[in-house]
Amino acid sequence: MGSELSYVGETGQGCLIYRETSGRYVVSHEQQPKQRRRVATLASAYATCQCLEMERITEAS
Repeated sequence: MGSELSYVGETGQGCLIYRETSGRYVVSHEQQPKQRRRVATLASAYATCQCLEMERITEAS
């Protein structure tokens, strides 16, 4: 990633949120930890978590 990560939080669906030293947020899912997405704000990080969960539900159908 290039920047150090600090743990911010986790949603109930297993989505993990970290903050880079650059100020951006990194979002991943505990079942797919290598697929990370970078976003600019914490609100965007939570929205990305919702998208990741919807993708997982769609794939399971």
